[in-house]
Amino acid sequence: MVLIERRPLGVFLLLCFFMLTATARAADQTALVQLVEYVGADYVNAVQDGEIVSEAEYAEMDEFTRLLSEGIATLDDVEGKQRLADQAQQLEAAVDDKAPEARIQELAQKIRGTLVTVYGLPVIPKTAPDMEKAAQLYQTHCAACHGDEGRGDGPAGAALEPAPTDFHERARYMGRSMLGLYTTITGGVDGTGMAAYDDQLSEAERWALAFYVGGKAVSDQEADAGEQALRGTPGLKADMTLDTVIGKAPADVRDEIGKPAVQAMGYLRRNPEALFSQNRFIEISDAKLGEAAGLYADGDRAAGRAAALSAYLDGFEMIEQQLSAVDGDLMRATERRFMAVRQAIEQGEEPAMVDARVAEARDSLAAAEDALGGDGLSAAATFSASFFILFREGLEALLIVAALLTFTRKAGARSASRHIHFGWVAALIAGVATWFAASTVISFSGASRELTEGVAGLAAAVILFYVGFWMHSNSNSQKWMGYIKSKVDNALGAGTVWTLTLVAFISVYREMFETILFYQALWTQVTEATQPYLLYGLLAALAALAVVCVLIFRLGMRLPLGLFFKATSLVLLVLSVILLGKGIAALQEAGLINATYIGLPTLEWIGFFPSLQGALAQAAAVVLAVLAWWRGNRATKAG
Repeated sequence: MVLIERRPLGVFLLLCFFMLTATARAADQTALVQLVEYVGADYVNAVQDGEIVSEAEYAEMDEFTRLLSEGIATLDDVEGKQRLADQAQQLEAAVDDKAPEARIQELAQKIRGTLVTVYGLPVIPKTAPDMEKAAQLYQTHCAACHGDEGRGDGPAGAALEPAPTDFHERARYMGRSMLGLYTTITGGVDGTGMAAYDDQLSEAERWALAFYVGGKAVSDQEADAGEQALRGTPGLKADMTLDTVIGKAPADVRDEIGKPAVQAMGYLRRNPEALFSQNRFIEISDAKLGEAAGLYADGDRAAGRAAALSAYLDGFEMIEQQLSAVDGDLMRATERRFMAVRQAIEQGEEPAMVDARVAEARDSLAAAEDALGGDGLSAAATFSASFFILFREGLEALLIVAALLTFTRKAGARSASRHIHFGWVAALIAGVATWFAASTVISFSGASRELTEGVAGLAAAVILFYVGFWMHSNSNSQKWMGYIKSKVDNALGAGTVWTLTLVAFISVYREMFETILFYQALWTQVTEATQPYLLYGLLAALAALAVVCVLIFRLGMRLPLGLFFKATSLVLLVLSVILLGKGIAALQEAGLINATYIGLPTLEWIGFFPSLQGALAQAAAVVLAVLAWWRGNRATKAG
């Protein structure tokens, strides 16, 4: 029996295309941020008092605004895109009319903010920039043109046109975001002396340089005032998230939050390590919850829903494992309160009810902050969190891969075994490559991460169900069993082998990326003294998974082939139902599928999440599996 001849390879290529497309979209958004910031910062060199002062600069402004409009037209069609396109056309018209610099900067500021709000932040640093190293990098790569102190007066920059940037210039500082500086350092600027450093410097080094030059216009007095403002101004610390500091310019936060925010941004640019404290994810959640309540009260239900999703996915979810190690009951209670916020928005409750649910979630966040407070996680909590991250994420994939390998080895299918090994090894490589891309090229938002996991989960569920039914339907076929025992490599057609390979790939890949992200989040919670316990937990989880693998293999090898077929088919059918529930939940978290929440507990070990859509889908899958099992039994008895 041949399952599929070409479709598995096609599905694999489709997954690869999905990843590459996401990377390309993020790169496009980053380039647009760079374009609009360059126009806002350099327009003064082209036009002054309504007159062109540099034909070359003005031609560049005209070209960049046209490219900006064209680039926006190619972005995904989402709510807010038309507003962005209108703003770009206004900027193009303002440049044509030789409008005052203030008008150009105002429009550039709006476009930058809309890009970040509508399409998300394309890229963020994953660790605190090393400012001491940044000072050394600046002297090596930048001082010759920009000067030792960054005033644009370096000897090599004297003949350049346009002149190198003076990083102390206040007007330019107010209009430049950290993202714009980073993308300029990464990709350079065509037609200028600014070279691209994406091949010469690592992602971390480019971020360090961006923060270093981005804080040169900040005086010691302003930085001190910013530190005090963060400590003493209610709500300011929650507003000044990493996304805000990266994606917005000082002028943006001045207009949106006020003068203390400008001072706080100055302090954070000079001291970026403050953005990477162990409470960073709690701050993100708190800020996004407030944003969700505000947007919903303003009547923007879709944006409020997106902010509520981000509050959970980009914030709290990243510390769930750490909190669970300290206080499991608090973790589950907080998770339910986030769900209640989303449910209130989904059901169109009164703004006062949404505000009440947000307040409850924030109370839980405050309790979580206290529970995770102090000098990081204890040794026991670090070990426990590290162990359960890997063991939980790896167990399902291990069950699938081990069962398939036991089947092929028991039946003597060496070629099929090699293909399965190829599948899970390729998944490990693809998972690491995806994480690397997310660290250096793009930034996977929580929604993107859940979308990837959801699509992979549903694909795995469908294929596992098919393979499980196939195994059961042949478990009593004497002709098939005899053929397998005599020449199984020929019995398994090319389509079947590639299907098993695809099952192994998807099962492992869907866990890899998220596992790495969870360990990154855990790393922010440990101290130098407890870092070894993170490794001990990881090694213990690997050992536990190895024991499970050996037990599955030994038990499977002792069972008669027909009974093993039945047992394996049952395991795969059950896992397909579990993955179906998790896949639907992930797509709901990503906002792709609506969620109608029901008053039942979450049972993650069976993939049950309390939503009507997920429960109905799993119930239908169970009914279908029972019918398929019953029909298979009838067919084999009749044969």
